[in-house]
Amino acid sequence: MKLSRRTFVAGSAVALSGCHTERNLPMPRLEHRTLASLPRTTLSWLSLRDHFGATLGPRTAQLISARSGMLHAEGNDTDQPTRMLQLWFRPHTYGGPPAYYSRQLSDDGRQLIAGDEGMPLRADVRVWWLPLVAGRPERLTLDRARTGYLLATTGPLRVEALQGGSGVDLALGEGAALGEGSVAVMADTASSALWIDLP
Repeated sequence: MKLSRRTFVAGSAVALSGCHTERNLPMPRLEHRTLASLPRTTLSWLSLRDHFGATLGPRTAQLISARSGMLHAEGNDTDQPTRMLQLWFRPHTYGGPPAYYSRQLSDDGRQLIAGDEGMPLRADVRVWWLPLVAGRPERLTLDRARTGYLLATTGPLRVEALQGGSGVDLALGEGAALGEGSVAVMADTASSALWIDLP
């Protein structure tokens, strides 16, 4: 039996042709995924049902490099609010096949999220998860050729320059650009921050 048809996936045409079955082959496992069972994203400009996709839980990071192009959509397939943060970096090389990586973070100490072999960025950037213990300062240091960005991800933070001078209080969701030197980051309650180190 030969099939030839055209279907649309996320707004792009995909041609299916040349499919055939052979006699005496075992029946493959079939799983019927009805429309009602598929996760749905509905926006004013988009209505999408996801046939494929990964579910990311708490303390999970995902890296997608579209490179030569890919189909991609995001959504919340639960009734609960979801907090998500996207970072975009200009790559130093272009093209090549799309790539996908993910990483589960542990509960212990400062951890590199992206910028190594496990989560490679095509940019001279490192992204760190910075857990903060209440009342205990965490030191961040930058060389002259680097810039940093600190983001308060789960609660308010206090950032103070170790060379003296004034500090700044960050509310949840606020950030601070940092230059050469060292700072102490503190929180009154257990909290976390995102630390981005870039040229």
